[in-house]
Amino acid sequence: MSKLKKIGLFIDLSDLDNLLLQYIQQLDEKFDFEQLTLIHFVALEEVSKEIGDMLPYLDKSLDEILEEEALEKVEAVFKERKSSINVKIYSGGQLDSLVEWVDAQKFDLVLLGKKSVHGGTGIFSSKVVRLTSSNTLFIPETSKASIQKIVLSVDFSDYSESLAKMVKVLSGHTGAEVLPVHVLKVGMQYFPYIRKPSEFKEALEKKAVSNYAKLKKKIGLTEDLEIIKGEEVPVARSIYDYAIRKGADLIVLGKKGKTDDDTLLIGSVAERLIAADKHLPVLIVK
Repeated sequence: MSKLKKIGLFIDLSDLDNLLLQYIQQLDEKFDFEQLTLIHFVALEEVSKEIGDMLPYLDKSLDEILEEEALEKVEAVFKERKSSINVKIYSGGQLDSLVEWVDAQKFDLVLLGKKSVHGGTGIFSSKVVRLTSSNTLFIPETSKASIQKIVLSVDFSDYSESLAKMVKVLSGHTGAEVLPVHVLKVGMQYFPYIRKPSEFKEALEKKAVSNYAKLKKKIGLTEDLEIIKGEEVPVARSIYDYAIRKGADLIVLGKKGKTDDDTLLIGSVAERLIAADKHLPVLIVK
């Protein structure tokens, strides 16, 4: 991907929106988005009887009231109502139909928040991340509204080239430091069939270095690869701990890894990195 121009941002008209808008405002300063769409999903059960009874006496529809509230939040953060920012109130439908609408918009990037402090379980956001075919940036409530260090997690699957291109774009616009990392992990089930495990691991490491050298040259990266030998630790935990240790504020990885089943909506590593106990933004490239 050579640009980020068309962006979708999920809001829920809670305090979390302020962080998300600050985050996207920082990115807008770097990328100058052509279009930003704020998306608010209204489930039927969210409209109380009291509000429903009042609507006939108001001079605006519920969608218009919610849109005005969203635009007020935009003005508070951006200090203006930019013509490139619009609001989509999606009411009365099911989540599946909403995701179909999102995918049909062909957003370059979709942002979602994850609550951890002000209530909420993040279930809605995590469902959207799993279902959509759009690139998704999952932002925990405790995140900083900046990108200074990006962990590029590569496993040399089919996603690696797209990942590297995305990170190069982000780094080029934000000036963020790129931290390429590969977790070297050999399943213990294979060891009974390997006569010299140490030599086998060494061969895998050399292969990883070789694969990265090709990727580095093709995409034009300048950073060297760090290899983590994570035998006793799950891959997601190795990546997360590495990101924390390096002071990173964004992890970028593919929707699935080389060992994930095709029937999975997202891979096991991505699944664990957006879990409730993780507190770093995660960009999942689809």
